[in-house]
Amino acid sequence: MAEIKIGIKIISELKSFVSLVTQDDKLLSNFRKSNKDFTRNRKLPFDRLVLLIVKLCKKTLSIELEKFFEELGDRSTCSVSAFTQQRIKLKASFFYWWNKVLLSSYYHYAELNDIKRWKGFRVVAADGSNVSLVNTPVLNSYFGGTSNQSCGFVQAKTFYYYDVLNELVLMPRIMPYRYGKYQWLTMQ
Repeated sequence: MAEIKIGIKIISELKSFVSLVTQDDKLLSNFRKSNKDFTRNRKLPFDRLVLLIVKLCKKTLSIELEKFFEELGDRSTCSVSAFTQQRIKLKASFFYWWNKVLLSSYYHYAELNDIKRWKGFRVVAADGSNVSLVNTPVLNSYFGGTSNQSCGFVQAKTFYYYDVLNELVLMPRIMPYRYGKYQWLTMQ
């Protein structure tokens, strides 16, 4: 029962953060590509877009969009193209900060007894991986990558710390391909 109460409080904090961002133009400007983004009344304003992305679509995007708008009680939906255009306006840094809100809320609301530990210590693991990205000039210039005889590949390195027992991603990062795990770990 304690986990449910903690979960409700965390969800409330996450919703409050989205509401705060939506209502404060200065704060919103940190998470949008242009000051014109998310200013017009659209089917997918900032808060709805974030909610849809977080739902982790498992089916085709068109089916997920229909289902999403149906759950909201809206009879009309938006096109996949409209979703893509709105998604491009949102900076990835929003999700980094939203995760920070989630973590601080969890560790704040979970009492010492509710935070799982091993012999009194939190168990934190670090891991990294290579991720293939879409081969565009912009991504290639920032992240770099590899090539073979026939084509080039844009790749990035991902790194994160993970609270193993509480199943929380603590510090996610995506870095250029040239960075190594140990190089990134020493940058913290």
